[in-house]
Amino acid sequence: MKQAARWLIGNLPLMLMAAILAMLAWFVALEQADPTIERSYRQPISVSVTEPPEDLLIVGTFDERVQVTLRTTQTVWDSLEPADFDVTADLSGLAPGVHQVPVDVSIDKEPTKILSVTPRTVEVELDSRANRIVPVRVEVEGRPGVGYVSRSTIVRPRDVTVKGPTSYVTRVVEAFTTLSIEGAEESVEETLTVRPRDEEGDSIPYVALTPDSVEVTIPIEPSGYHSTLAVKAVLTGEVASGYRITDIAIDPPTVTIFGDPADLAALEEGFIETKPINVAGAQQDVVVRPGLGVPPKVTVVPGQQVEVRVSVEAIQSSLTITSTPELQGLEPGYTATLSPDVVQVVLNGPLPRLESLGPDDVRVVLDLFELPVGTHQIEPEVIAPEEVTPQSVIPATIQVKIAEIPTPTALPESTITSTVTSTITSTSTITGQ
Repeated sequence: MKQAARWLIGNLPLMLMAAILAMLAWFVALEQADPTIERSYRQPISVSVTEPPEDLLIVGTFDERVQVTLRTTQTVWDSLEPADFDVTADLSGLAPGVHQVPVDVSIDKEPTKILSVTPRTVEVELDSRANRIVPVRVEVEGRPGVGYVSRSTIVRPRDVTVKGPTSYVTRVVEAFTTLSIEGAEESVEETLTVRPRDEEGDSIPYVALTPDSVEVTIPIEPSGYHSTLAVKAVLTGEVASGYRITDIAIDPPTVTIFGDPADLAALEEGFIETKPINVAGAQQDVVVRPGLGVPPKVTVVPGQQVEVRVSVEAIQSSLTITSTPELQGLEPGYTATLSPDVVQVVLNGPLPRLESLGPDDVRVVLDLFELPVGTHQIEPEVIAPEEVTPQSVIPATIQVKIAEIPTPTALPESTITSTVTSTITSTSTITGQ
């Protein structure tokens, strides 16, 4: 027993050395398999804040981020996600004002050690909560149309509540919006978003309005000294023969006149006429800016100019003509027989143009190119002048018989000699008689 104890005591240093070497070898092998690294995480991490003390709130929008540097193994590093980090700033116990709040970072993955956080603190402004009721003000832009007036603006609701940090809420004096009535000839109704403003007219940030929109109505009514009447065009003369008027366009269709209410009330017709517009002999559109025939003591509001366009076009008609087809492409040495040899062509177009057609203005053509000997049914092609449209051809097809021209047959020499002798004999006999 004593001998074993002496052996153990004598070899204890060697045993301890062996254990230490074994442990070192294990750590080296582990480090080689999964090495330890020190790096900054690939993206900044968002900082979350705890709830501020009661009756306090954060001024503005809090969106701070920090860069985290850590030591960990390669395996853990490869698996890290932003959600693995818990980055918070504790606002408990703080008073109103601007504070530099420390950032606390933790991560629930081992082995991991946080080496640094940049920045170490974030700035937070706290303020007490406040509510305030302010009036709504609508700024009206522009003027109603000529002859119209605007009445008092109607706003629903007339007041809104401002909520937010006290230092900003107390600066708000009104909820502001704008509405244009430029050229309006009837009441304007819109739902408009309002925004907070201070005494200088500047917008106030970090506050909310409840409600944030209002219903605005601005009544627009006719003025008693103005009246709006339709314009009636007065035409004289007749357009050229074969033409017609298809439209009369007036721009603008109404004008505003000014005068005493009694004089305006006397205009029972409800319209105002132009001075005469001469369209005699017109063959195209007539565009003029005529004056207006207003009664005494009544004037047209300055700046109004009426333009009248009288649209003129030729009367569309139809005409039937008889024509002999022309042959194209018939090879030499061939003949063509047509059945029928004339056709009727129905033409559409402006009446003056149809009436002026000459005998050679319309051609009917048969295309015989590369057609062999035999009988064919050919659709004729009609060639007509501009503005004239061929409507139909009667008949729609023509029968064409193509044949070779016969070659004359040569007579034998004996037949020619006999014929000449016979002719001479007959002549002699007749002479003798």
